[in-house]
Amino acid sequence: MKGLRLLRMTFLASLSAAALVLVFVSAGCARESRVARAGAEPGATDREKCFFTHQGLELFYETQGQGPPLLLLSGGPGYPPNCFQVLRALAPHVRLIFFHQRGTGKSARARPGGYTIEANIQDIQQLRRHLGLESSMVFGHSWGGMLAQAYAVKHPARVSKLILANTFSSITDLNAVLARMRQSVPEATRAIYEQYEREGLYRGRDRYPKPYEDAVQQAYDPVFCSMPLPDYFLAEDAQLSWDVYRAMWGEETEFRVTGALARFDVERHLGRIRSPTLVIVGARDMPIIEMARQTARAIPNARLEVFEHSRHFPFIEEPDKFLNVLREFVRGAEGKQ
Repeated sequence: MKGLRLLRMTFLASLSAAALVLVFVSAGCARESRVARAGAEPGATDREKCFFTHQGLELFYETQGQGPPLLLLSGGPGYPPNCFQVLRALAPHVRLIFFHQRGTGKSARARPGGYTIEANIQDIQQLRRHLGLESSMVFGHSWGGMLAQAYAVKHPARVSKLILANTFSSITDLNAVLARMRQSVPEATRAIYEQYEREGLYRGRDRYPKPYEDAVQQAYDPVFCSMPLPDYFLAEDAQLSWDVYRAMWGEETEFRVTGALARFDVERHLGRIRSPTLVIVGARDMPIIEMARQTARAIPNARLEVFEHSRHFPFIEEPDKFLNVLREFVRGAEGKQ
């Protein structure tokens, strides 16, 4: 329950064939400890779900695992980190931090004007202080990778390792890809874009009209995901927060960013990032391989990993390889290769 501050300790236990589940709730946090019957590594299944307050907003995060902290930043803008379920397999090696960015998932909505890159950077800083961390590893996917870059450029000492997955370093590159996607669909589909963009995408509504959304999906299909999305990706609590998306992406069209992200460009500043960095791209991704390669070249201690059988979600499309690559990276020293 959002904002709940429990002054007493409660204890819940349930017994199943797989595990004994213990849930402790105190001071606004719920700690779930799953004691596996056999074979589980200690601490790998422990989960803690908490809120913290920043700028008057109650923001939610979940942690799981033991070891060096790894902050997970999801995409959209406006999606909660539900899509990262595969990454729970890293819990024996790292302390995963699933952060619900402001306005997404279980976190509170901001007031108009409160959805900006800088506000999200400040939220991350406050979360770091709340957790008592000097620094952490940071994983960002898609928009989350853009935010991760902006954070690492501004606070390089607070990032111990950086993982940039399926992302862009400038809005110029993103807009170029979006323009190409728009031109890739049949003329009849582009006519649907033009019709609703003339009318106003949010006129009398708080999200894209269904015909426009369906037509947009035609442009995304070739670069989005090469297989059906898992159920947890489609669950009700995993859906896009449209007020966040509207503020950050813009109201005019899907195919050009005109909102709060419109001035995003960290390319010239990537040299400030000193932490070991892993740049990930799919062979048929939204960002083309050359864009990812340029990002990796601009960061002094970075390397590029291409997922040959993936589009925009390699952790779903090639999960075994993805987990192996991340395990190797978080465990050891990495540099240019």
